[in-house]
Amino acid sequence: MKKLILLVLCIAALQSFGQSSIIDFGNSVEKNQEWKLLSDNIMGGVTKSKIEYTNNSVLLSGNISLANYGGFSSIKTNYKSVDLSAYNGIKIKFKSTNQKFAFTLEDDQNWTQPNYKREFSAKKDDTWEEVTIYFKDFQEIVIGEPTGNMMKSKSLKNIVRMGIMTYEKKEGPFSLEVDYIEFIK
Repeated sequence: MKKLILLVLCIAALQSFGQSSIIDFGNSVEKNQEWKLLSDNIMGGVTKSKIEYTNNSVLLSGNISLANYGGFSSIKTNYKSVDLSAYNGIKIKFKSTNQKFAFTLEDDQNWTQPNYKREFSAKKDDTWEEVTIYFKDFQEIVIGEPTGNMMKSKSLKNIVRMGIMTYEKKEGPFSLEVDYIEFIK
C-alpha cells in the first residue's frame, strides 16, 4: 500500500506545472489559475482580447488596436521558477488566424531585464498544426527590442514565466487556439 501511495504521489508531482514534459490545456480550474491574459491595456493600449478554456484547449482571441501605442495581446503563466535546462525546445499544437505569434520565456520578474522570444505562425489559417521551436533559436529582447543576442543556455535553469503573444503589431481580429505545449529533449 505504501508503494502505491508513493507511486501516486510521484506521478502527481511530475504532472504539476514545470515538472511535466507537457502542458495539456483544457477546461479546468488549475489551468485557469496558471495562465493569465495580458494585453497592451496595461500601458494604455485599447486592444480587446479574451482567454477561454475549452474541453481540450486554450483560446486567445480578440481585436488588436494600435491606438495609444498598443498592439499586442498575450497569455502568460504566473511567476514560478522552472528548470528547463534538460530540454532542447518545445512543440506546440495550435491553430490560428491573422497574426504571427511568439513563445516567450522570462528568467527575471523585472520587466526591464532581457526576456526571450521565438516567432511562430500558421501555414494555413484555422487548421491544427504542430511547430517545433528550439531554445537555441530564441532571441534576447529588452523592453520590446531585439538586442541581437540569442538566449544563453544558463537562462533555462531558472525560467520564472512563459507565455504566448501576438508578435507583429498587426491591427485587426486574431485568434490562437493551443491544444498543448510539449517540452522536447
